[in-house]
Formats: sequence, structure tokens, C-alpha cells
Amino acid sequence: MNQFVEYRREFHHYPEIGWREIRTSARIAEILEKEGYKCLMGTDVINVDTVGFEMLSDEEKKAEMERAVAQGAKPEYVERTEGYPGVIAELDTGKEGPVTAFRFDIDCLPYEELQKEGFRPFDEGYISCNKDCVHACGHDAHTAIGIGLAWELMKRKDQLKGKMRIIFQPAEERYNGAQSIVDKGHLDDAMNFISVHMALTAEGWPLPSNTIACGCKDFLSDDQIDVTFHGTAAHPCGASQNGKNALLAACTAALNLHAIAPHEEGLCRVNVGILNAGVVVNTIAPNAFMSIEYRGQTRTIAAYARKRVFDILDGAAKAYDMEYTYEDFGEIPAAQSSDAMMEVIERAAKKVPWFEKIHFEGNVGGTDDASVMINKVQDNGGIATYVGIGCDTTQTLHSPEFDLDEDSIPAAIEMLVHAVEELNM
Repeated sequence: MNQFVEYRREFHHYPEIGWREIRTSARIAEILEKEGYKCLMGTDVINVDTVGFEMLSDEEKKAEMERAVAQGAKPEYVERTEGYPGVIAELDTGKEGPVTAFRFDIDCLPYEELQKEGFRPFDEGYISCNKDCVHACGHDAHTAIGIGLAWELMKRKDQLKGKMRIIFQPAEERYNGAQSIVDKGHLDDAMNFISVHMALTAEGWPLPSNTIACGCKDFLSDDQIDVTFHGTAAHPCGASQNGKNALLAACTAALNLHAIAPHEEGLCRVNVGILNAGVVVNTIAPNAFMSIEYRGQTRTIAAYARKRVFDILDGAAKAYDMEYTYEDFGEIPAAQSSDAMMEVIERAAKKVPWFEKIHFEGNVGGTDDASVMINKVQDNGGIATYVGIGCDTTQTLHSPEFDLDEDSIPAAIEMLVHAVEELNM
């Protein structure tokens, strides 16, 4: 079995959700330092202030570190995490040239993997051993690809120039993973950026094995806010005029949020995912809680959606004579891959026989915080892309029965090496 497929299966067996990827980080650093890298870990990787409400308590960090050691991570590497996941391995050739950065996300999803005969991870013994943790989005494969790329670049160090910065990012499925790394300054000098993702789509269809999409331009921004309407309780049959019904205010807001007009420049999505209100059946609801998500394909559309969302919240509160408060979890921005970097990937993929069909442009179909890094590098004047690696899968992404064609892993590594070779010409 290919060494990097073995690593993929190891990470699949020990999945960890965002901000708890301690074992994963320790193993990445251990593997790469054996190959000659010096890895940044812990607070050298992330800006702790950015993590915010996602920050684990000291007790939680200690428990995650103890679990990582119990699951085979070396204590010295676990200690270097300081309880914060994430690893950056840099290859400095010592020769003048650009900084090329790569992002590989390492976290998993927070639910159970399907355990049944006929499902390869179950049959072959690499099914998740951690409760409510499953690699159902291919991040285990991404991690293995990142390690493979690092190995191959080290072999070619004398032939390369500039710096190659390989970022193993925590918390893509949660909040502030990419932002915490950007805020630490690790993309400030990067002029090239590449991220990959397994099993995206192109031309409206999932990318099967032996295909690739060289970049995506349909990233949607993602803003999430939790809103609480503050009404006044009263008996509905006695002095009801003194009541202020927060349930009705929230329902009014929800209906109008879902009626926000689309935008002519691209995709705009709004969703109320949670709505809870009231205390008891015979009392006017004094409070209501709702979680709202809005997305836009461009920064202009995201700003449009935000204004309309808050116009509606303001109007609903005013209509029912009450106040509301909200917690804003921040924005994962929209982004678009650079044509110039997509062309680099296209030429690199043509050198890999495994890729039989090459799509110049594919589809994200949603949001990924690689967009934070894409925007940063493009703001530097550089070029960036988000590549879709085609692979047959047992189920769609985020399914508890997700598994993938592992032959895609060495093919992706080979393609990335060819891309680096061109960027170093």
C-alpha cells in the first residue's frame, strides 16, 4: 500500500473535530521532522486572540492532550502544541524566489461514522475510534497529500528556489481556523497559494476518479449570527396589551429573511436554521432565539445580504415594540480562484496520466475558509486557486458512510509537485 494512503487511514481512524486536532498535529510534525523539516506548532501557528469563543478551556486542552498521547502521539510533540492544533512546515531553499503556500485542512465532522460490514473502513479496520468524530469530508486525504507533497519537495530542494510553506490548518468545519493563521502573518509574504479538496463538482456533476478541476470561482461568503428578541411576558387573556410577543417578532423576521430578493451579480442565500421561543403555552412569549446564516458569491452581494438581514431584524423588533441583541460569529469571505494559477494547475495535471479529464473550472457549491487565504494572497498581488481532486466516493461529502478512491492521493501529490516545478521556473 502507498505510504500516504497508510497515513490517510491512520488519520481516518483517529479523527478530531476543530480545535481538538492535537494527535493529528503531533503526528504530522513527527513525520515531517524525520524528513528534515522544522515544524511550527501551537501558538507559533495561530493567533490565539482570533480563536475567540471557540477557545477550549485549560481543562479541555489538558484532556485532549492526554487523549492524544493515549492514542499514540509522542508526548514531546503533544507538549509542543500547547493545546492548540495546527502545523506549518516550511522548506527554505536558500535561493531567492517567491513564497508558495499550501493549505491542507485537518479537522473532521462531529457525528458517528457508519459501522457495518461492506463499508471498507469497517472491514479493513480503520473506522473512527473517537465518538462523534468522522472524516466524512476528505480532510484525512488532504492531510496525507500535504505530507506527501512535503516529502517530495524535500527530495527536490536543490532544484527549487524560494520558500514552500505547507500549512496544516485546524477548524475548517468550525470557525476562525484559516483566519487565525492569516492573522498570525503566515500569508503576508506569500505570492502563490494552492489548496485542494476531494470530490468537488464540475459542470453540475460530482468529479469522479481520473478527473480534476483546476480552480473554483463560486465561493460563497458565510456569515452566521445568533439573534435574541427580548419581549415581555403577559397572560394572553388578561392585560395582554402589556405583553410583547417575541415569538411573533422572530416569526415575522424569519419569513421576511427567506423573502430577501436574489442579487443579479451572483448567488445569494439566507437561512434561518434554528428558532426557539416562549416559556409556556398560556404566556405571551417573552423571548425568542434564532440562528441565521447568509451567504454571497461576492463581497458586494455579502454586504447586500447583511444590510437586508439587519433591516428586517430592525423592522420586526420595531413592529412588536421590543429590542433584540445578537452575537456575530464573523465572516468567511467569498473568493475566486486566479486564472493564472488555474492555468498552472491545468498544465501540471496534464503531466499526470491518472488525470484523464481536466476541467478548467469546478464548483465549491458553498463555503470553505480557504477563501480567507486566497483573498490575502491576491491582496498581496499574488495568485491563488482551490483545486478539486476528482475521486469516486461511496456517498456524498458529509455522509457518515463516506469513503473515497485512495488512488487519488498519489495523483494529487504528483500534480502539486509539477505545479511547484513550474512556479519555480
